[in-house]
Amino acid sequence: MHSGRPGNKRWTPNVSPCKTFVIRMVRMPGAAGLLCAALLLAATRPVPGAAYVPVTFQITTNTISSNSVFVVGDIPQLYNWGPTQAVKLVPTNCFGSNCTWSVQIGIPPGVSYQYKFIKRADCGACYSNPTNVSWEPGTNRTGSTPAGSPPPYTGKTVFYYSSWSNVWLTYSNPVAGFTNKAMVAVGPGRTNLFPKEKIWEVTGANNAGDANLHCLFYTVVAGTNLYDNAGMPGVDYQTPLDAFVVQDGQVYNYWPPPFVSSNRVDQFTLVPTNGLVTRQVYVYLPRGYNENTNKRYPVLYMHDGQNLFLGMVSRLSGYGWGADTTASNLIRFGQMRETIIVGVSCDPDPTSQRRLCEYSPPLPACTNDCASPLGAQYASLLLDMVKPMVDANYRTLTNADNTGVMGSSMGGLISTYLGWTYTNTFHKVGAMSSPYCDCYPILAEDAARPQLRIYLDSGDTNGPGNRCLTNDGLLSTMAERDILLNKGYVLNINLDHTIGLKQTHSEFWWAKRLPRPFTFLFPTSDEPNKAFVQPPQHLRTIGTGASP
Repeated sequence: MHSGRPGNKRWTPNVSPCKTFVIRMVRMPGAAGLLCAALLLAATRPVPGAAYVPVTFQITTNTISSNSVFVVGDIPQLYNWGPTQAVKLVPTNCFGSNCTWSVQIGIPPGVSYQYKFIKRADCGACYSNPTNVSWEPGTNRTGSTPAGSPPPYTGKTVFYYSSWSNVWLTYSNPVAGFTNKAMVAVGPGRTNLFPKEKIWEVTGANNAGDANLHCLFYTVVAGTNLYDNAGMPGVDYQTPLDAFVVQDGQVYNYWPPPFVSSNRVDQFTLVPTNGLVTRQVYVYLPRGYNENTNKRYPVLYMHDGQNLFLGMVSRLSGYGWGADTTASNLIRFGQMRETIIVGVSCDPDPTSQRRLCEYSPPLPACTNDCASPLGAQYASLLLDMVKPMVDANYRTLTNADNTGVMGSSMGGLISTYLGWTYTNTFHKVGAMSSPYCDCYPILAEDAARPQLRIYLDSGDTNGPGNRCLTNDGLLSTMAERDILLNKGYVLNINLDHTIGLKQTHSEFWWAKRLPRPFTFLFPTSDEPNKAFVQPPQHLRTIGTGASP
């Protein structure tokens, strides 16, 4: 039982057409190596999925001024009893201090859980304080989600390319701890490259639908174990996929071609004709783009492209996003779809207000230091120039379900506006540390857009030059979150929100949080898992491409 703690106060509940533009192209070198700092962040949190079950948590109770009701429990979706990350409920039907508090949270099917309601002061600087909590007294509340449809398989299936003469899979089992299973050779591998290579298979590892399989491979030679731990001892391979192929240290949800090229970043010079300044556009192409010639890819459009990729840093913070490295790490382990990321730079003149003005939504309620907002022109630049150029030159999935927009600070504000306004183009929105204190692009009276998947976050600590971003905009971001929840959005299904505790307004922290929006907006569960299909014969011969 998780009961009230000594010293904590207790409480009792009451039960357009394209425009002409010019591009010039150069190519940037691909990111060298795959460092896995991002992988650890992503692997510790289950990737939400469409199969999650919406669960309503609701209570009617009194609260004192500046306090709110939260829910916390014993599963990852309820933050494992951690009060600093507990989920805030939304108040409705208030009579004085008595309100009905509720929230909908997506929880995997077939899960039993315990939880409590707690009360916390909800000032911007209060969230990181673990003693800021009043626990609901009594025994834990309990709940469970229905089992859902049984999968057509009993556990996870793993395929592995190796020239070893015997192969074992070691994986973390939630009941028995790390477990060993012998793999069986089921066919030849890339014999033109590696004459002794075979495809090895094991089935029934843990349960299908488990959020993460932590595993590694080994062989026994003269009584000594030799390991393939993805080059990261202690981290190893970690993936949510129910079936996957491991080739050359990479995890796939399809049968890859014999050789897979690494990611690369192309660079274009864009000369707009709508009054905006010339700028650079960077296009990240994921692994295997050259070989998978029949495959089309989802696309994420990101702002402040000059800070996004390897070797790029902000002139203000001195840090960059490293978005290409993060995406490649997540893709490597089947935690994110192979996605094209387009980074659009802002005005390169550091003395200009054009970035502020371009990222200012053209809404009457939006006010800041920009005398002449350029948000409408910037929207046109993306919709009428950049996106048509990208769709014409790369193998993209052009529909809204496969297209996202994302940014931080003012880039988060314009992303919210673009996603909420241009729903025929964008169905995925990522907004980090956004100054909703300028304005709320999503209003309470707006019609719901349930087809959108939206990620919101903030830090909780002030940084230099924050304008109105007290506590990195935590409370105004929470208010935008509450508007979406009141429209029927469900956390972990079509809305995600987090607070970076003790984190300021900086590329350093956006890079740290980046795995979460990437895996929420572009999870591999959004596409068919083709690893269940028997490997086509042409995949065993060097020099031909795959058709994932």
